[in-house]
Amino acid sequence: MPETSPLELHRAYRRLFETADGRTVMADLERRGCFMRPTYSTDRGRTEFNEGRRSLVLHVKQMLEPENFIEKENNR
Repeated sequence: MPETSPLELHRAYRRLFETADGRTVMADLERRGCFMRPTYSTDRGRTEFNEGRRSLVLHVKQMLEPENFIEKENNR
């Protein structure tokens, strides 16, 4: 599959997560990804695992923020 430009990838994230199903999936990712709760655990390796999950949620949320791509959109 050919590589997608960052701007097109941003648009794809937005199209996907602006749907009702996308919002449902985002809510699930936020719950599972420790988005609104601490990631610390006394279990060995669990904090790192939780941070990995949280990092993915943060990435998706960044891809949904139009402000992160305004310059790319304007320079298109």
